[in-house]
Amino acid sequence: MASFKIALLLGVIAFVNACSQAPGTTTTTVTTTVTTVSADDGSEAGLLSAHERSLIRKTWEQARKDGDVAPQILFRFVKAHPEYQKMFKSFADVPQAELLSNGNFLAQAYTILAGLNVVIQSLSSQELMANQLNALGGAHKPRGATPVMFEQFGGILEEVLAEELGSGFTAEARQAWKNGIAALVAGIAKNLKKAEDLADPQTKLTPHQIQDVQRSWENVRNGRNALISSIFVKLFKETPRIQKHFAKFGSAAVDSLPGNAEYEKQVALVADRLDTIISAMDDKLQLLGNINYMRYTHIERGIQRGTWEDFGRLLLESLAASGVSSDDVDSWKGVLAVFVNGVSPRN
Repeated sequence: MASFKIALLLGVIAFVNACSQAPGTTTTTVTTTVTTVSADDGSEAGLLSAHERSLIRKTWEQARKDGDVAPQILFRFVKAHPEYQKMFKSFADVPQAELLSNGNFLAQAYTILAGLNVVIQSLSSQELMANQLNALGGAHKPRGATPVMFEQFGGILEEVLAEELGSGFTAEARQAWKNGIAALVAGIAKNLKKAEDLADPQTKLTPHQIQDVQRSWENVRNGRNALISSIFVKLFKETPRIQKHFAKFGSAAVDSLPGNAEYEKQVALVADRLDTIISAMDDKLQLLGNINYMRYTHIERGIQRGTWEDFGRLLLESLAASGVSSDDVDSWKGVLAVFVNGVSPRN
């Protein structure tokens, strides 16, 4: 289905294009330049047969004559998934009851209509479809579009076509569209972010990062006291003034610290606090609470941002030396950046 995979996609992906529009504008852009292809070469191109491509073209040609089809598709999509309306800046805050009469909404709906029309007429051009798939998937990855969104949009599209065409939308035609939509989603999935790669708007962390950090921490947590102690020793040797923050052992020789009762208490306290934070990372409220706690309990101690950054750097080095994979270390980098920004924001 190289041909259809993208064919449908150009129109479907147009539903997110409004994300780049400034609020209050009605300007829309549709690419209408298409490589010239025959009506159908009769070949079994990709996953869609020539007959399926013909059914899709025929049913689409019938449905698009009704000017209400495009607005209904988009309206039902945002009604079924209100959270997606925020992705359309030009009508993000328009009450749903007013959408069908809103100029920005209608402009976007007809952008989708035009896009669908262009690509459906180009179903037999595998090269065009492949290029569009890569370009559109890549363009929408930074916007947070996921394969699930396209599955949901495809389901709405199918429903509207069935209602519009009635008996003309035969079981055979419906299956052709199902095959096309399924191939579309499979084709773009490799170019779009998965749900686990989308950062939470509050914590700024992705589920993927959290899973990596928690999993790799489990492999070293039994030796966490020794890990933290080694970091402290390196930190104090690099920047001796940092040791002065700890009154009970601030004047002790660095090399004599291991075994010092007060020092070992502090090491255990930090190690356990780190363990608590990591264990609760997948609970957003607890994570934010832990970060805020660390921030406000350290403000009065005058610990500067650079100290937190140095601690994080040494922690990353220790984790890598402990056998944590480079991919997991990358996740740790992202998590520690969020943590440092939360505990000690830049001025």
